[in-house]
Amino acid sequence: MKLTPKISNEIVSRAQLVLGRRILVTDQQGRLMAGNTAGLPVKGAILDGLRACQEGKVIRGSVGETSVSWCPFVYEQQTIGAFGVIEEDVQVTPEALSLLQGLTEVVTHQHFLLERVQPSGGVQAKFLRELLTSTQIDTNERYRQADILQLNIRAPQAVMLVRVGGLEPTSKNGDSNQTDELTPNGQIAEIITTIQALFDDEPDNVVAYLGDEVFVVLKGIGGSGLNTRNTTRFLKDKGAYLHRSLAQKLPSNRVTIGVGQYYPDLGGLRKSYQESKLALSVGSRVWGEGQLYHIRQVGMFVTLANTAYEHKAELAHQILHPLLRDEQLYKTVRLFLENGLNLTNAAQKLHVHRNTLIYRLDKVSRLIGLDPRKFEDALQIKLGLMFYQDSELPATNSSN
Repeated sequence: MKLTPKISNEIVSRAQLVLGRRILVTDQQGRLMAGNTAGLPVKGAILDGLRACQEGKVIRGSVGETSVSWCPFVYEQQTIGAFGVIEEDVQVTPEALSLLQGLTEVVTHQHFLLERVQPSGGVQAKFLRELLTSTQIDTNERYRQADILQLNIRAPQAVMLVRVGGLEPTSKNGDSNQTDELTPNGQIAEIITTIQALFDDEPDNVVAYLGDEVFVVLKGIGGSGLNTRNTTRFLKDKGAYLHRSLAQKLPSNRVTIGVGQYYPDLGGLRKSYQESKLALSVGSRVWGEGQLYHIRQVGMFVTLANTAYEHKAELAHQILHPLLRDEQLYKTVRLFLENGLNLTNAAQKLHVHRNTLIYRLDKVSRLIGLDPRKFEDALQIKLGLMFYQDSELPATNSSN
């Protein structure tokens, strides 16, 4: 590994905070990499820095008339450079040099580790794709890896998937699992930056490109006492804001967004991803691209998708629970659907006035956000009720 100006400047910055002295950094050939050389006659290689690297020990020398103590530092048992503490007033102590050497090696290790695991934004994207789609994961290991990649996945978050049609293709090397496919080009990087800026570039919001014109957004949710129901409106609003903003900034691209719900912990984040994927896929097929689809708005059309029965039943309960717990309204809707959405026939079967039936259907529409008199809404309700039998309904008092 070679010492870089970026690492060298970080060493200088950290060391000056600790010691309050001017620091110089050279590579293993004694070439100056970073540091304030004002008033110092530095030209070419600094021989004392080179000696410190070659001999592996502290060298007390000078640059011009100024005393400098040079100390080598290593990475993976290889000397990669030396730092020099300028002794303008008081000689630096061995303890201070030892402390600074440890700090230098920590900074170097962190930078090289990130370079090894994160040569480009594509590595973050690959990590997120594996995190969200793998059949099984080791939660603790994933948290550790995310920390190394400087990705915040510990905060309360829900997933949004953003498809931007007509993107410039990224470079591929024939293997869809390779990082190159996910490495942002100029246009993709600009979209990532735009999304981050729209959400104030806060660390709780993570944005990456997953390939196939799809971006993933882990949308942070602030506050306490969070649950799936009390965060739905927030996520719908943020999704609408994101869709509106991107559509304005990218008029030549068709922007479609799928939004999942919030569930706690890493398992919940993975579940939210599956919901956002369903919302994007099903919404696009049923209503077309260029719109925003929250999983609750897509509703029971997800029952037509290839997803687990338990997830379909859970979503049905989330959407239809106000109806399922009201025996009278449940019976009203069931008979109305069985009679082909015919108000007159359904009212006769229920032995109620037509206006009473209309009143009940209005109430259903207010409770669940789906109007049984509209064909598409009626289809969603019918699909949802397929997951419930009369025996599964909770015992409740009928309402008037």
